[in-house]
Amino acid sequence: MISGMSAATFAEQLISAERMGKDQLFKTSMTKHQNQLDAYDILESSLKRMTSKLEAINGDAFESKTSSISDESASITVDSDAPAGTYDLYVKQLAQSHQLSKSFASETEVLPTTGVLSIQVGPNAADTIDIDMAALNADGTRTVADLRDAINNHADNPGVQASLVRTGGQVELMMTSKESGAVNSVDVKMDGVDWGMTERKAAQDAEVTLNGIDITSSSNYLGNVIDGVSIELNQAHAIGDSSTIKIESDSSSSEQAVEDFVDSFNELMDQINQLTRSMGSSVVDESNKDKEDDDKDKEDDDEDAPSSITEDQLGVLKGDSSLRMLQNSMRNSVFEAAPNGMRLSDVGIEMTRDGKLSIDEDKLSQALKDDPDAIKEMFTASGSYVDRIDTIIDPFTKSSGYLDLKQSNLDKQIDRVEDSMSRHDYQMQQRYQIYLSQFTAMENTINQLNSASALFY
Repeated sequence: MISGMSAATFAEQLISAERMGKDQLFKTSMTKHQNQLDAYDILESSLKRMTSKLEAINGDAFESKTSSISDESASITVDSDAPAGTYDLYVKQLAQSHQLSKSFASETEVLPTTGVLSIQVGPNAADTIDIDMAALNADGTRTVADLRDAINNHADNPGVQASLVRTGGQVELMMTSKESGAVNSVDVKMDGVDWGMTERKAAQDAEVTLNGIDITSSSNYLGNVIDGVSIELNQAHAIGDSSTIKIESDSSSSEQAVEDFVDSFNELMDQINQLTRSMGSSVVDESNKDKEDDDKDKEDDDEDAPSSITEDQLGVLKGDSSLRMLQNSMRNSVFEAAPNGMRLSDVGIEMTRDGKLSIDEDKLSQALKDDPDAIKEMFTASGSYVDRIDTIIDPFTKSSGYLDLKQSNLDKQIDRVEDSMSRHDYQMQQRYQIYLSQFTAMENTINQLNSASALFY
């Protein structure tokens, strides 16, 4: 033992002291590079969210339409290309399927053993099935219920549904066309002669008048009856009544898209501020808290992407002048007038003293109602705010762009640090073995001398 320690312990302590300086240097370097890499990942995520909001504005955000109808006579669906306007709808009658029935004593009444039952749907003789009673009821035991099943399960069923309606004292064999409209009438004959069925519902088309134009349809669904407008008829009007249909621009969709754009812009400004200048942790906590509150009501575009900046990442990119240039360019782009001469301030969006945007929601809502086309042009025309910001962001987010290069370089630096750490570990292990051998030899020599000196006492 040397000073009460084993050779291994003594060697470990020497190595620990010897490697301490470089270990700390590697740790500091690794932390710095990793924080920078995480910071660029956060920035990339925010820029992509911003791009997503720009695409939403430049897409259908200003094209959405909303519809309303004054009663329940019909249901209206509209696409973005539907023309805004007011329409008067009168539903004279609904389309309905042809329905016939024949009375029997019971559903177990036995069918005849001869005759051919022919069922045709529509004017085309090819849409006919023949049921030969001699084949269906060869043993004389088949019933009305069996006939129902034979019709429904026939491989060439032309579009008729058979069912039994029990009235208490007897049963009705009901045949209903599967498709509505006058053209889909059902004709039933036994050996070429009318089978004596009673018509319960006539085959008829829907008849409506839309802004004075008569429309006939075999279905109650009028698809694309006006460009981008479809109508599902629910009930007929009484004589003298009609419905009013209104199709208008959906300003709420446009307003939400603009608000999302402003939120993304402000988030990006906050993050660049935090990443490029030193700020107190209270500022970071407050900023991240505000973002968390905003995100409670919003679905994140990329749930796996980092979005909040930690205290360790404050100012980690303060030497990157390109980010300050990005920030300044974006601020300048929204401060200038749009190609149509309008400014964001005209629609209730102002630049605050801290370089972020604020919205007067009432002013924005009113502007969208007063002149939606002018606001659409501000954001979607050539050279619009969307075009400008997209042009500024693109060099940073495109493949092999600025952020890709920065991330790639940091990955390489981290790899180099890890390689240096591995080499350092190997060297320290070799040094440890040398120290261990030396101290073990020294310990053995001291033990031998101690044993020899004991002979003289």
